[in-house]
Amino acid sequence: MKNQKTNKKTIVSADKITKIKAIILSIIIAVVLAGFVIYLVQSFDPTPKWEDYCKNIRGYPIPVYDTKGIEQPITQTECTATNGTWINSYCDYYYECQNKYNNASDKHKNIVFLVSVPVGLIAVGAGIMLALPSVSSGLMLGGGILTIYGVGQYWENLSSWIKTLILGVVLVVLIWLAYKKLKI
Repeated sequence: MKNQKTNKKTIVSADKITKIKAIILSIIIAVVLAGFVIYLVQSFDPTPKWEDYCKNIRGYPIPVYDTKGIEQPITQTECTATNGTWINSYCDYYYECQNKYNNASDKHKNIVFLVSVPVGLIAVGAGIMLALPSVSSGLMLGGGILTIYGVGQYWENLSSWIKTLILGVVLVVLIWLAYKKLKI
């Protein structure tokens, strides 16, 4: 009798260990999937660096002094003569390079969005379709991470209508997949 109780405890413990292993494997799959897609995008389209656009720009004007040695505000003529951009009575030396950087950054974020969101949604769908719980859970979690990451990268550039449309479509697809495939 005593041996049977010990065996039951061992079997229960083995089941718990197997579940823990499945959870760990799911998390690892999710992290590796997200990292793989993120670094794949980085390999083909690296994130722009501000220094590559504005590194050699002098960010302040050369002071102008009057005959009494008092510093005078820079004029529009002096600003443009020293490669600045005159904006609202202010000389901005970073205006041109900042715009170039912002454009490159927006383009990169758009690419991240266009790759991460579809791959993430495909991974979630594949995870729902697969029967092996550890793999399917990992794909669903990784797909969720990728979708959130991709949308988050480009979110500020999207209009309210597009944001609403994206969230609505994702919500409907997830509810449909859960209803049809999970039947919880």
